[in-house]
Amino acid sequence: MLSLKNKEVAFTFLLLGPILFAAIFADLITTHSPLRTGIGPALLSPSSAFPMGTDQAGGDVYSQVVYGARVALYVAIGSTALALVIAILIGLPAGYMGGLAGEVLMRATDLILSIPSFILTIFIVILFGSRLDIIILVIGCVSWPTLARIARAQVLSFKEREFVLAARGLGAGSVNIMLDEILPNIWPALIPAVTIQMGLSVVFEAGLSFLGLGDPNVSSWGRTLWLASRSIYLGTWWSILLPGIAIVITILGFNIAGDTLEEILNPRER
Repeated sequence: MLSLKNKEVAFTFLLLGPILFAAIFADLITTHSPLRTGIGPALLSPSSAFPMGTDQAGGDVYSQVVYGARVALYVAIGSTALALVIAILIGLPAGYMGGLAGEVLMRATDLILSIPSFILTIFIVILFGSRLDIIILVIGCVSWPTLARIARAQVLSFKEREFVLAARGLGAGSVNIMLDEILPNIWPALIPAVTIQMGLSVVFEAGLSFLGLGDPNVSSWGRTLWLASRSIYLGTWWSILLPGIAIVITILGFNIAGDTLEEILNPRER
């Protein structure tokens, strides 16, 4: 009989597996370009030729949803990786050094946290452009504060442990102690938060594209929803429901993955 943990792992794979498959093999499982228009009649309902119907420009919604998975994961992985690097660079010294340096770093973190992240993202994208690489950089640069606070809290809990004091007594420098002794021990708390942040990154990119601030050269779920919103009054439910479901499944998958990883890495008695 499967344990609760195994069921959560299986459910996570069930949700994210098809998204990952679509992202990797998009070129093989689609027959149309997601950006091409006039492929079929406009606003055609789902059929054998167009499994998810067409949009108001005659584009294939199925191709848009499949290629949208690639964009979503690309943004999620790239922006979260950047946010994690910044968080470690801020959180490790802030927690280990303390004092004035630590206070300055954390006040800077609090300043970023005090500004609504999505509003800040919109402002920066308007200033610097909406290319996908810029969007990834912007999302990563506004998403690190929460991870940094988690990193700092973990450093504070470990920096007076016996193994750290022993390394310090043997003459290890602060940088070596942070990287070799403390950093490996804070991953169990960071990794679940990282997966949740990946889901938030998907929401950010979809929101930007829905507002017309996404990269026009790629097909994202937000862009598909934006196109669908212009004709939803005609009853074209498929063009807004299917990419919406893809977004919900991806976010739910990342959130459940975060909870599952937290249970595995930080087991608690139930």
